[in-house]
Amino acid sequence: MDGAPRGYAKSTIKTLLKPIHDICYGIEKYILFISSTKPQAIQKLKNIRRELLGNSFLNDVYGINFISSNPGAEAFEVACQGNALLMQAVGAGTEMRGLIYGESRPTKILLDDVEDSEEIHNEELREKLRDWFQEVVSNLGDIGTNIELVGTVLHRDSLLMKLTKNPSYTAKTYKAVIAWADNTVLWDDWRKIYSNIDDEQRAHNSDMFYRSNVTEMLKGTEVLWPQKESYLVLMKELVEKGQRAFMKEKQNAPLPSEESLFDKIHWYRETKDGLLIESSGAVIPWKDLYAYGAMDPATGESRSKSGGKLDFSCIVSGYKDLKGRLFVHKDYTKRVRPNIYIAQIFEHHLVMNYEKFAIEYNLYRNLLLENILREKKRIEQERKKSGVTDWGIKVPFYEIDQREKKEKRIFTLEPKVNNGWILFNRTLSMDFMQMVEEFPSGDHDDGPDALEMLWSLVTNRYEGKPIPLDPMGSR
Repeated sequence: MDGAPRGYAKSTIKTLLKPIHDICYGIEKYILFISSTKPQAIQKLKNIRRELLGNSFLNDVYGINFISSNPGAEAFEVACQGNALLMQAVGAGTEMRGLIYGESRPTKILLDDVEDSEEIHNEELREKLRDWFQEVVSNLGDIGTNIELVGTVLHRDSLLMKLTKNPSYTAKTYKAVIAWADNTVLWDDWRKIYSNIDDEQRAHNSDMFYRSNVTEMLKGTEVLWPQKESYLVLMKELVEKGQRAFMKEKQNAPLPSEESLFDKIHWYRETKDGLLIESSGAVIPWKDLYAYGAMDPATGESRSKSGGKLDFSCIVSGYKDLKGRLFVHKDYTKRVRPNIYIAQIFEHHLVMNYEKFAIEYNLYRNLLLENILREKKRIEQERKKSGVTDWGIKVPFYEIDQREKKEKRIFTLEPKVNNGWILFNRTLSMDFMQMVEEFPSGDHDDGPDALEMLWSLVTNRYEGKPIPLDPMGSR
C-alpha cells in the first residue's frame, strides 16, 4: 500500500507501468482496477490499451496481442508468450462477488484513489467504504491475491490511514518534504517578504533574500523529488495552498479536523482617508475600494439543536481593492426571522452601495424572492413618504448556484485568510469572528459560509446571474 503526494506519478507507476510489466512477463492472470468512480477506473484500462497498441517496441520484443480484435473499454483480454490475462475496471462501492476468469479469481486488485475528496469528510460514508473494502474487496481473490492501494491520505480516519496500521498490509508513505529546514527564523522572514501584498516587488525581493541566505536556509532540508519540486518551490506552495491543503496533498498527513482553519487573522481599521492595514501601516484610499455583499440566510423554518433557537443568519459586506484583496467590513450575524434580516440588506446597501450582492440560488427562488420584493417595496414607500428624492433602491442581486459542499468551499479560504488576501475590520461582531476563528470545530458555520460566498463573488468564481428589480419592486 502506497501513500504518495499528488503529482508524483504514483498512478502512472502502479496502474500503467507495473501492469504492462505483468503482461510482458506473465506474472498475473486477472487484474482488477478499482477507482473512486467507474469512469476513472476505465481510464486506467484505456491508458494501458493505448500504450499496448501504440508501442511497437513492446510488440516487437514481447509479442503482445489482444485476444479480441476490438478490446472493450470496461474489460479486455491480452496475451503474451502463451500467457493470457484479463483486465477489468470497476468503481468503488460496486457489488462484485464471484468474479472469475477461467479458473482464476483476481490475482491482483489495484485500488487507485478510491476515496472521494468530498465524501471523505462524512463519517458515515467513510465507514461505508471501509465496510465495502473488508466485506467485498478482501474476499474477491484467493490466498495468493495481491491487493494494492495507491492514493493520498485525505483524512486521519480514512481507509488508507486505517490500513497503514493493519499488520496484514505493508505500507509505504511518501512525503514531499522529508526533512524541514533547521533555520525557521530565516524562512519566517522570507515568508513575510513573499506574502507582503503591498510590495509590488515581493516575488523578486523574496527570491533575492533566498539567494543571499540559501546555504543557511537549506540546512537540514531533504525533499522527495528535488528535480521536480525544490524545497523553495514547496515552501511557495505551502504559502499559496495553505497548511491544511499542503499537509494533506503533499505530506500525507492531514491535520485533525478539530484544529482551527484560520490561524492568522489580518486586521485593519477604518480611517477618514481609507482602510489602515495594521500589519503594514498601508492605507487603502476610499476611491480604490468597491463594495460587495453576500448572505447566508436562515430560512425561518429550522432551529438549532440547542434551546430551540432560530439558526443564525449572516449578511457580510466587504470592499475589494485594486490588488484584489477583500476587506471584510461589516456583518449582520443574528438569530432573526427573514423579514428582519432581509430589511438589513437594503439598509446596508444604502451605506455600502454594493457592486454585487450574492444570494444562494435555491433559497432565493424558493423562499426569499417574495419576501425581498415585499420588503423592498415597504422601505421605498417609507423613504418616499419621508421626502427622500431618490427613494428607489436598486440592489444588484446575483443568484449563486452552489455546487460544492460547504465545508470544502470554506477550506479553500485558508491561504487567503492566513496570507492577508482577506482582512478583517476590528468592528466586526463577536458572533461572526467567533465562527471564523473556531471553524471547523465551532458550533456554527454561517459566518464562514457567507464569507466564502463573498470571496467567490469578489473573485468572479461564481457565474452569478443578475436579478433585475425595478424601483417599485417588480421583476
